Amino acid sequence: MVRSAKGLAGRRSGLSAAASCCMALAIACMPAAHAQQSTQSATQPTSPPGVANLPATPNVCGHRDPGDTRPRIGLALGGGGARGVAHISILREIEAQHIPIDCIAGTSMGSLVGGLYAAGVPLDDMEELVRSTDWAQLFDDKLARKDRSYRRKQDDRVGLATVGVGFNSGKLRVSPGLLQGERILGMFEKETLGVSAIDDFNKLPIPYRAVATDLNTGEAVVLDHGSLAMAMRASMSLPGVFQPAQIEGRVLLDGGVADQVPIDVVRAMGADVVIAVDVGTPLEKLDSDASVLQVVSQISGMLTVGNTKRMLATLGPNDVLITPDLGKQVATSDFSKAPEALEIGRVAAEKARPALQRFAASPAIYDRQVAARPVPSKEPPVITFVHLDNQTQYSDDYILSRLDVPLNAPLDTATIGDRVLQVYAIGTFASVTYEVVEEQGKSGLLVHAREKPHGPNYLQLGLTVSSDFSGTYTSSLRGAILVSPLSEYGAEARVGVSLGNEPSLWGEYYHPFDVANRWLGYVRLGFDNPNINVFDSDAHIIATYDVRSYGLTARLGREYGNYGAAGIGYERAVGRAAVQVGDPALPRFDFNTGRAFVFANVDRLDSLYFPRNGYGADLTFKVASESLGSDSSYKQFEFSALGAKALGDSPHAFQAGMSYNVTVDGTLPVQDRYRLGGRGHLVGFRTNELTGQDYAVVFVGYTYQLAEVFGRSALVGSTLEYGNAWESRSDMSWNDGILNGSVYIGFDSWVGPMMFGLGWREGGDGVVFIEIGKTF
Repeated sequence: MVRSAKGLAGRRSGLSAAASCCMALAIACMPAAHAQQSTQSATQPTSPPGVANLPATPNVCGHRDPGDTRPRIGLALGGGGARGVAHISILREIEAQHIPIDCIAGTSMGSLVGGLYAAGVPLDDMEELVRSTDWAQLFDDKLARKDRSYRRKQDDRVGLATVGVGFNSGKLRVSPGLLQGERILGMFEKETLGVSAIDDFNKLPIPYRAVATDLNTGEAVVLDHGSLAMAMRASMSLPGVFQPAQIEGRVLLDGGVADQVPIDVVRAMGADVVIAVDVGTPLEKLDSDASVLQVVSQISGMLTVGNTKRMLATLGPNDVLITPDLGKQVATSDFSKAPEALEIGRVAAEKARPALQRFAASPAIYDRQVAARPVPSKEPPVITFVHLDNQTQYSDDYILSRLDVPLNAPLDTATIGDRVLQVYAIGTFASVTYEVVEEQGKSGLLVHAREKPHGPNYLQLGLTVSSDFSGTYTSSLRGAILVSPLSEYGAEARVGVSLGNEPSLWGEYYHPFDVANRWLGYVRLGFDNPNINVFDSDAHIIATYDVRSYGLTARLGREYGNYGAAGIGYERAVGRAAVQVGDPALPRFDFNTGRAFVFANVDRLDSLYFPRNGYGADLTFKVASESLGSDSSYKQFEFSALGAKALGDSPHAFQAGMSYNVTVDGTLPVQDRYRLGGRGHLVGFRTNELTGQDYAVVFVGYTYQLAEVFGRSALVGSTLEYGNAWESRSDMSWNDGILNGSVYIGFDSWVGPMMFGLGWREGGDGVVFIEIGKTF
């Protein structure tokens, strides 16, 4: 059974907070605001700020047979980012000493390790997880470009990026967090799948609590029921970096803001003895030359260290404090140093061995204690229903059809994780999360879909710059407002403006006709003001035409998954071209363009700027005639293709491609002539230096990735290109081509791809060029 309802009040509710890189998670244990030192249970009513609400719950902390008088032992694991990996080694020593842990509370990274252990995940599996995880990818919610929807791929061609700012009810609104958290939450769901249907954390193999902070009161919130994965995630919501988590109407931040090492929480669970592990980052020693960022970070650290000191001061003589000597060897962001953190944790646990041995149980008692714990299921649950908590403007069918969860089949976490990311990658969802729930003895999924709070009007920005340092320079700063969704199937509208050498103003509307977004309509109205350079035989600019065009483009097409599209269209434009720079005697002219076209394309490239893998191709046939509103009649055939292949996981990658664009019949008007110059279009020529009615280019390329900075490539590369432009298709000849080559250094920056290089062509001078925001 599949059931969905707008605003469904599910058994649990939650908002996925975000993370996009290992540094972001690492910082999550370093709060940025002071908090009240009181703690509330998520099951209790909200207490006034400053009023402690720690309900004592004897007998929650561990099972006891009659006559068993051993002290109940609680484990308090503190936050510390990558430093928290050391917790695993502490747990390994505790197991080796046959010390039964009766209850666990964790904050931030401690909530992750503690939650997994409480769920029955073996330490060997945990260690393998931290060693093998690609942390950079785990904290990056961007879907690989080849897997994005066709619509979102087209944003790259427009050169616009959504910047996390929107307009709602006449007010400017900023995204509540820079980073989401779809992949990390998916990992939590996968690793805790064996206990995913357990709603009460007291019923986990080891009773457990995660600690978060209430954004509106500053008080600690103890999460003791609901989704275990969401509870761990809520405990790690760094203010301003991760989007806060929302659970049962409360907006939650990183637990370290209020309770970095939750000793009080395990005591409230009924622990007689506390083993506390502090992996927090010590304060730095700064001088008067400290930067503003260093000062802010230090103040944040003071708050964390302060609440840690207050909590550690409550430890009694029977309690144990373990502080791994991580120093500066493992920073909060150093997830690549998991082996070092594990080793430092092992050394710390060894030093604490004498203190820990006091609590060792006999092997028989220890085995009996462990055997009494509930055993997590090793089989994935069989999903018999799907409920949708839809808090968006999209239809339920739109979301459910993309998730496509098979019923009466075991849950495949990898598949559902990928599909959740594909829905999230539509771009207007704040979060798309799922959890396993039970109803009437049957397992199912409860999916939460929540729209971005700063929508539905999103600000987009883009920048394009091109120069050859020899008189040719163009720049374009673009801004747009994307309104989405405008229909339950995901219709969108966008109004944009471009300022610079070639200003433009446009509006477009994209309309899917069916729930699967297979059949689509598109309309664009705009004013464009390009400049057309005219060169002499010595490659000197003799004139620049100012072209002003008002036009309409309409397309009707069929998309094929996220691979590509095909369809038909019509273009109509009117305009005037006049000499802007050059001989004023050169003629000005008015023009009318009217043409129909058919198109087909495929796009599976991982990048339009610096591709390392994938392929793409475009094919278009255009017909202009007087009956269609054109001044002249002509026909054009255009084809281009690009492929890229990286050598395994090495930094080496190769590209190859071609373009073949010809005027099959008639004569092209000046404003529609093909213009060449730049990488992939005969890089030895300046932009628009080579023009004609027909052109053909073949090229090969090579790139070497120097580094990857937050998922963005820095590289060096080169191209070898061969081709030319001709006035007549009958003149096209392989022997008449011109060899071009280039070397460049590039970076896929946040303002657009940046490239600086040197181009060369046979029989000509070298061209030094810089480009920002231009595709291959």
